[in-house]
Amino acid sequence: MTGPSVLPTPSTFNLLMDSSIDATPPDRAEAPLSWAQTRHNIRRDYDRVLGAMGEGVSLPKKLFWFLLPTFLGLFMYRLSRHAYVNGWRNLARLLSLVNSYLTRIEIQPTTSIGGGCLLGHSPVALCGRIGENFTFMGYGAVGGGFDSRDIGAGPGLPVVGDNVVIAIHAVVLGAIHIGDGVHVGPGTMVTFDVPAGGLVLWDRPRVIRGGAQRRQGTA
Repeated sequence: MTGPSVLPTPSTFNLLMDSSIDATPPDRAEAPLSWAQTRHNIRRDYDRVLGAMGEGVSLPKKLFWFLLPTFLGLFMYRLSRHAYVNGWRNLARLLSLVNSYLTRIEIQPTTSIGGGCLLGHSPVALCGRIGENFTFMGYGAVGGGFDSRDIGAGPGLPVVGDNVVIAIHAVVLGAIHIGDGVHVGPGTMVTFDVPAGGLVLWDRPRVIRGGAQRRQGTA
C-alpha cells in the first residue's frame, strides 16, 4: 500500500508575491477600510482578550497579553488587511510574511475576519471569509481543500458565520459554509456544510484493554 501523494506547492515567498492573488471578482470587491474601522476591529479583538482575563487585571499583565503571539499575530493581520484592502498590496504581503515568522500566525491579507476575534494558541492558519466574534483555540487551520468552487470566500475556501467556536487541533477545509453559532470539537476535521447552531464532534477513540502490554510483548 502506498501513502498519500504529496503535490508540489509554491514557496511561501512566491505565493505572497504572486500578483494573480490580487484578482477579486467585481461583485465581491472590498470597500477601502478607514483607519477608524481597522482600529475599531483591533479594539474589539483586544476586548475579547480582556474579557478572557477577567476583572481587575493590572497594566503590566495587559501589556503581557498584548505581546503574546496570538494577539500580536492578529494585530499584525489587521494592519496587513488594512494595507491590502486600501491598495498597498506589497506592504500587506510583507507584513503578513513578517507576522508568520514572528508569531506563527498565518493569515493572508486576502482573508476577511470580522471584529472580536480571539485566538487561543499558535500556530494557526486562517484563510477564507470569517464572521464576527470568531474563537479558535489554535493548533489547527481554516482554509482550502481540494475543491475549487468559489462560494464567496475565494476558490476552495470556506465561509464561516458569526459567533463560531473552533476547539484546539480542529481543521475546517474546503468550499463549505459553517453557520452562525457552530461549535467544532477538539481534533475534528470538517469538510462539509454545518447548519447554524450545530455541534461537530469527532468519534470517540477506542480503548483496547491490555493493548499496550500486548504491543510491548511483540516489540
